[in-house]
Formats: sequence, structure tokens, C-alpha cells
Amino acid sequence: MVEILCPHCEGEIELDDDASGEFECPLCDGEFEWNVEEDEKLRITKEAHQNMIDAVTQTDNRIIPSHGFNKMHPVAKVAVGAAVGYNVVVTIITLIFVIFLVFLLLIYLLFGPVMNGSFFA
Repeated sequence: MVEILCPHCEGEIELDDDASGEFECPLCDGEFEWNVEEDEKLRITKEAHQNMIDAVTQTDNRIIPSHGFNKMHPVAKVAVGAAVGYNVVVTIITLIFVIFLVFLLLIYLLFGPVMNGSFFA
């Protein structure tokens, strides 16, 4: 048996000599790793990251579908974001143009007859 200190509460914990993996502290319920090789650490880290993403996408006891966006390659995420941003900008510019045309039409309808058909006269 080996005695270690919990990294969370610093309480003494006894583990078997050949124990390895992820453990839960019986004193504070904090999770920690002990005697883990690099490959397993990477797997545990990826699993913890995915659990964190899953926790973020769960809101008000309902799961928001991510449609695989969380599992996409970062470059693909940027491309999707750029496409969405481009569409938003084009929509805003189109709305500004339409509002400008409506404004010009209103000016023409209100003041056009007063100018006798000549804009500069």
C-alpha cells in the first residue's frame, strides 16, 4: 500500500502499490489521476474535454443538438463561422440598400410634384 495526498483536499489516501488510473477521493469526492502513462493521460484528458463540452451544450434539462459542430476540425469551424458571418454582412448591406431606396421613393413622392419634375430647378 502507498499513501498519497489528495490534490484537492490534501487528505491522506491509501492506494495499492500497482494501482493506476483515475480515482475519486473518498474524503472530498474530487477526481485525480495516479500512476497514469502519457497515452492514458491523453485519453482521459480528451474524455474530460468532451464531458465538459457535453455539459455546456446541456441547458434547462434539454440537450441542444450540436449537429456534430463540437467534433468538427477547428479549420472547418472557422470556415462555417466565416460563411455565417459573410451571410450576415450581405443581409445587413441589402437591408440598408432597401431602406435607402424606400427613403428615396418617399422623398420623390413627397417633394417630386413641388419641383415640377425637375430635381435641380
